[in-house]
Amino acid sequence: MTGLTVTTVRERPDLLPVVAEWMWHQWWREQGQTLEQTQAIYAECVAEVGAPQTFVLLEGDRPVGTVTLARKDLEERPDLTPWLAGVFVVPERRGYGYFRLLLARFEEACRAASVKTAWLFTNTAEQVYLKTGWKTAEVIHRPDGNSFTVMRRAIPQK
Repeated sequence: MTGLTVTTVRERPDLLPVVAEWMWHQWWREQGQTLEQTQAIYAECVAEVGAPQTFVLLEGDRPVGTVTLARKDLEERPDLTPWLAGVFVVPERRGYGYFRLLLARFEEACRAASVKTAWLFTNTAEQVYLKTGWKTAEVIHRPDGNSFTVMRRAIPQK
């Protein structure tokens, strides 16, 4: 995994359109969000420490993945913070351990902000997160029939 670095959209605002497009195609488009609205949301993820921050994994100069440390991410649980959000690796680079690199960078950011517990929600990847130390906290059932698993992780302090 040589030639891999992690940066932020704060440090590299030129990467913001790429991240926004990934997020829009993956999740936000189906929710009726425009690409421009998605980009505006991620443009705010520029905290120096703590949430919100968006990290981008680079393979050389090519962006290949992203993760966000978000203040909030699930309307049913506004009491929980911060959240692991927007985890994405380009399809052709999946299976190379990039997901774990992004999680490690997320945890570093949590430690820097003295975060003891982080949260995420998923409706497709619970097993993947369980393998990386996340624990199921609850399942939320929405009136529209969709369900989400809320997960938590104690952030290892070094």
